Amino acid sequence: MTATEGAETLVREGASPGAVVRMQLALPVTLVTAGAVVGLASAQGGYFPTSWGLSATLLLWVTGLWIVISGRTDAGRIDALFLGLLTAFTCWVGLSISWSTVAAQSVLELERTLLVLAGVTAVIALARREHVPRLAGLILASITVVSTYALATRLFPDRLGSYDPVAGYRLSDPVGYWNTLGIFAAMGALLAVGVAVDAKTRWVRAGAAGSLVPLAATVYYTYSRGSWLALAFGLGVLVAFTPRRLRTVATTLVLAGPAALGVLLASRPYALTHDDASLAQSSTAGHRLAALLVVLIAAEVGLMLVLDLLQRRIAVPRAVRLACGTALVVVLLVVLAGVFMREGGPVSMTRHARNAFSASPHGTGSTSLNSRLFSFSGNGRAELWAAARDDYRAHRWTGAGAGTFERYWQSQKDASFKVRDAHSLYVETLAELGPFGLALLVCALLVPVGAGFLVRRQAMLPAALAAYAAFLVHAGVDWDWELSGVTLTALLIGSLVVVAARASSTRVVGKGFRVGATVAVVLASMAMIVAYLGNGALARAQTAVTDKSYVSAIDDANRARRLMPWSPWPLISRGDAQLAAGDSKDAAASYRHAISVDSGEWRAWLGLALATKDRTRAAAFAHARALYPRSAEIAEAAARLKDATKG
Repeated sequence: MTATEGAETLVREGASPGAVVRMQLALPVTLVTAGAVVGLASAQGGYFPTSWGLSATLLLWVTGLWIVISGRTDAGRIDALFLGLLTAFTCWVGLSISWSTVAAQSVLELERTLLVLAGVTAVIALARREHVPRLAGLILASITVVSTYALATRLFPDRLGSYDPVAGYRLSDPVGYWNTLGIFAAMGALLAVGVAVDAKTRWVRAGAAGSLVPLAATVYYTYSRGSWLALAFGLGVLVAFTPRRLRTVATTLVLAGPAALGVLLASRPYALTHDDASLAQSSTAGHRLAALLVVLIAAEVGLMLVLDLLQRRIAVPRAVRLACGTALVVVLLVVLAGVFMREGGPVSMTRHARNAFSASPHGTGSTSLNSRLFSFSGNGRAELWAAARDDYRAHRWTGAGAGTFERYWQSQKDASFKVRDAHSLYVETLAELGPFGLALLVCALLVPVGAGFLVRRQAMLPAALAAYAAFLVHAGVDWDWELSGVTLTALLIGSLVVVAARASSTRVVGKGFRVGATVAVVLASMAMIVAYLGNGALARAQTAVTDKSYVSAIDDANRARRLMPWSPWPLISRGDAQLAAGDSKDAAASYRHAISVDSGEWRAWLGLALATKDRTRAAAFAHARALYPRSAEIAEAAARLKDATKG
C-alpha cells in the first residue's frame, strides 16, 4: 500500500474494520503533532524555560506508553540514523556543561534540546508511512491557525490587545519574534502549495489554497526579509524536486494571484504599515482589510476548484510539458542576465551585497515599515558572526559550552547592542560546541534532505522537503533554533520525509531495546519535571519582585535554589527581593553567594554594588563593568548612585 492509498483508507466512508483500526492508530500521532505545533508555537514560540519541562515530559510519556503498550513500528535505518544523530547532539550539549563558561545556561540549552528530541522521537515512534499525507495537512492546518491568529492581532488590535508600535509594530505574537514568525508562516505557505497540488480530496486542496492568503499576509507584516528569501529558496527546491513540475508551477502561479493581491492590499493602509498610527486608526484599517482578505480567501478556494476541474478534464501532452519547462528555464535565464547587466555581474553584485550587509544599521528617517523590505543591511549580524568566530578560535576543539555566546558578546568592548544569540545556528554552534558539535548537528539536519531524494515522487513530500529546506536556510541567518516550538515544527516536517522513506513492514521492537528505552524515558522525564518546577519557581520569584511581593519572591527564589543548585539566578532574584525590601545586608550575602556559584555573572556583581558601600561598592562596580563594558543598565545604576550621593 502506498502512502496516498493509506491516506484514502483513513478517510473513506464505509471503511472496513482494518481501516478503522488504522484510523485509531493515527489518532495519537495526530494529537501529538497538532499539540506540539500549536501549543509550543503559541507559548511565545517555546522560547522561555517555563514552557519546556512540562511539554517535554508529556512527549516523553507518550513515547514511554508506546514502548510499554505497543512497541510496534515500521521504522527503518533512516529513522534510526536521524534519531541517533539527534540523540548524539543532545548528549554533546549535555557533556558541554562540564567545560562550559556558563554552566547554568548550558543546562538550559540541554533542557531545550531535550524538548526537541522528545517531540521528534514521539512522532517517529507513533507515525506510519500511511500517516504522512494526513500529518502534512495537519501541520499545515496548525501553522495556519497560529499564523491567522497572529494576523488577527494586526487586523483587530482593539479586540486582541496587540497594538504595540513602541516594539517596532512588526507582527510577532504569539510566537514572540517577528523573523521566526515569518519563517513559520513561510513553511506553511510551502506546505499549502504541496497539499493543493497533491491532496486526493478536492476540498482539502481548496482549503490549502485558501490558507495561502492569511499565510502570505502574515509573512508580509513581519517585515522579515529573510523569510521572503527563504520562501523563494523553498519554492526553488519544490520545483527542482517534484516530478509533477508543470502541475506544481501552474498551480503556484494561479494561486499566487490572490495571495499577492492580499499582500499588495496589506501594504497600502498607512495605519497598518507605519509605526506612528493610533489604535483607532489601526483598528479601522484592519477591519477593512480583514473583509477584503476574506473575499480573497473565497476567490482562492474558487480558483482551486476551477483549476481542479480543468486538470481533470485536460490531459497535457508530454511535448507541451517539455516546452513549458524549457520556456520557464529560458525566462529565468533572461531575468538573471538582465539583473547581471543592471548590477554589473556576479562579482560586483556579491561585493555590493557584502558591503550593504556589513554596513552598520541606520535609521531611514521614515515611519514606514515598507521601506525595511528593500534594505539589505544585516542589522549587526556581521559583528555577531565575527565575535562568534573569535569565540571559536579561543575554544577550537570543544567550544565554550552550549548557550555561552551571550556571555562572550557582553565581554566585548565594542558590544554596542544587546543580544543573546549569534543570529546563526551554524556559526553559534561552532563557537559553543566546536567542530564536532557542529558536525553532529549538520549531519542530523541533513538526514531528511537525503531521505527526500528517495521519496520525492510521493505526494506532498517535495513540498515538505521545501518547507524544511527553507527553515534550514533561515536558521543560518537568525536565532530560530532558540524558539523550540518553531524548531520542532520544522523537524516534524523533516520527520515526515524520514517516515515516508520507510521500506520495512510493521514489527515489534526487541525486548532489550524496550527496557533500555523505558529507563531512558523515565530518567529524562524525571529530569524535566525537576526542570519544570525549578524554572517555574524562578519565574514566579522574578515576577514577584516586579510586583513588589518580596516575601513571596524570597520563598520562590529559595525553592528555585534547592531545585537549581548550579544556577546563580535564584540567588540573584532573592538578593533583588531583599534589596528592594530594604535588607541590604542579606541582599549582599545573596549576591556574594551567587558570585561564588558563577563569578562571571555581571548581574550578581551589580547587585552587590547596589547593596554595599564605599570600597566594596567600587570594586563590585569595577567587576561588573569588566564583565559587560557597554551595559546601559550598569551605567544607569552608577549614575543614579552618583546623583544620590551628591544629593
